[in-house]
Amino acid sequence: MAKVKEDEVKDFDYVPRTIEEHNNAIRMYMERYNTNSVQIAGTVREKREGSAKPKIDKKTNEHILLDGVPQFWEPFLSVTVAFEGGEIDINLDRKMYEDAEVSSRYLFEGTKGLNYGRVQDKFHSMTKL
Repeated sequence: MAKVKEDEVKDFDYVPRTIEEHNNAIRMYMERYNTNSVQIAGTVREKREGSAKPKIDKKTNEHILLDGVPQFWEPFLSVTVAFEGGEIDINLDRKMYEDAEVSSRYLFEGTKGLNYGRVQDKFHSMTKL
């Protein structure tokens, strides 16, 4: 094996590694490479509940009735969160929406995902700070 001069090597680790250290480094790299996580911390400024939209039959274009009662989609529940540098509207599920308090600070955690054909943040947990 040819010997490499030190001045020819830049940002390369020549320290021999054990198999365990090598496997750990590969595992950490793959976790970073395949990560899909979103985190944002901020103060809840406002809570909004959208109006419930009627469920429409695609064939007849009429309101869907179940035992004579019109059916509606769940309303969108969102909060406006202010963070350093701006504000963002976050859609939440019913439980998280009810637990959120205006003027309180939270850490929202989630992933990126498709929502009606658009890539958006989907938050699945919130922690009060």
